[in-house]
Amino acid sequence: MLFSPVMTILGWCLSMLAALMVVPGLLSLAEQGVGTASAFFGAAIITMFLGIGLIFATRMETTSLGRRETFLAAILVWTIVPGFAALPFILSGALPDFINAYFEALSGFTTNGASVMGNLPDQPKSILLWRSLTQWVGGFAIIIFVSSLASTFNMPGNNPLNRAIAKSSRRRLSRRVRDAVLSLLRIYALLTAICFALLWLSGMPFFHALCYAFSTISTGGFMVTPVEAAEFGNRFTETVLIIFMVIGAINFTLHWSYFNGNRRSYFTNPEYRYLMLVVVFGSLGLFMLLSVETDMSALDSIRIAIFNTVSALTTTGYTLPPLSESGEIYWPVGILFALLFLMTIGGSSCSTAGGVKLMRVLLLFKQSGAEIKRLSFPNGVIVLKYGDISLTREHILSAWGFFTVYCFTIVIVASGLALYDLNFQAALSLAVSNIANAGAVIDPTLTGLNSSGMDFTSYGSLPDGAKLLLCIAMLVGRLEFFAILSLFNPALWRR
Repeated sequence: MLFSPVMTILGWCLSMLAALMVVPGLLSLAEQGVGTASAFFGAAIITMFLGIGLIFATRMETTSLGRRETFLAAILVWTIVPGFAALPFILSGALPDFINAYFEALSGFTTNGASVMGNLPDQPKSILLWRSLTQWVGGFAIIIFVSSLASTFNMPGNNPLNRAIAKSSRRRLSRRVRDAVLSLLRIYALLTAICFALLWLSGMPFFHALCYAFSTISTGGFMVTPVEAAEFGNRFTETVLIIFMVIGAINFTLHWSYFNGNRRSYFTNPEYRYLMLVVVFGSLGLFMLLSVETDMSALDSIRIAIFNTVSALTTTGYTLPPLSESGEIYWPVGILFALLFLMTIGGSSCSTAGGVKLMRVLLLFKQSGAEIKRLSFPNGVIVLKYGDISLTREHILSAWGFFTVYCFTIVIVASGLALYDLNFQAALSLAVSNIANAGAVIDPTLTGLNSSGMDFTSYGSLPDGAKLLLCIAMLVGRLEFFAILSLFNPALWRR
């Protein structure tokens, strides 16, 4: 294990984080004076000092960055960087408690969306912008991380971006890799800008449109207004959010291929087709539940069904609650478990969405179908295909291994939360949603009340131990489990 390239990456990430803190700092300086601005600039100085120190301490090293170093770097970045990203929350007094501040920052960088921050309309704009920026940066970072390790995770498929990233093992990224990453960043920024422009045109205020654009394209789900705000109920706004939540959950290498000349990249990819199918059938299922158990009109039922299906499947976490004729929020029985099922499936691989990922779910169904067919033709040779690619035994075993670990982790996290006297429904909902990085979905109106144990009222009301457990759930879910589990393999630490 070579630690110097890992420290170099961590140093650069901290330095870039410090530079990013200047943006909300300048906004705060223009809006409120030196009060909150001093928190951002102070945090930036501390973060930049350590980041530059790590870069200079390892500048004379000429080592390579292998698979082991990449795993360790990813884990350190997603655990240490949020700690520094929490400094503006602490220094500004928005979240003076470190655990709450770290929870908020980690939820941003993992694009989870679970929030302990209350009274959003009363928070400084710079704090709300910082929350949204952490999600936007975290979304792009996970795209690069998963793309660079797609072959390690035994994901079928091949594309120019994946090849470019996989071919570089040097400490300094090759020109080809740098160009590919910058090209992807331009696409990511362009999609964000289009989302922002459309939200603004829909009637949403400039600042809110900017924050929601950051949270939507990253499928993060941090909100800057209450769900019941009038601007969030605008039909045009809802349509824009639906479209860009789906865009964020599509494999970004397909976006990359499209913008680089392959106009059929989406339609030749099976994962994209299945994503659209799940959206259609998921929306139909929720529509049926709403039609049977609520008194809403058919049009409102369709609107709410599509919005919540897309939000859960893409693990964004926005919720559009159904309202009865009396104006009260009423979630039909069964909708919670339907949403939990959708968020467990998740979006496409190499996207900002969480969950098991559609590609793995598709592989599991293909293998199950093959086993059923083998009962009738025990001596037959059954070839499994993913698009034009023949699936190997390693692909199937990787998918089953991931799914097994995923389910086992849900059991562990739910059991741990139950130790804090949360009732079964709340513990299971929190475990599933946060491992899928869709923590913003869960709220008291959705989980409901239970006769035994403590009900879930908000993330802020949870005990500190439960918050730390959910932080671990966010982290392992975001980093695809195997990256973290690999660190417990003794062979990883041997040269």
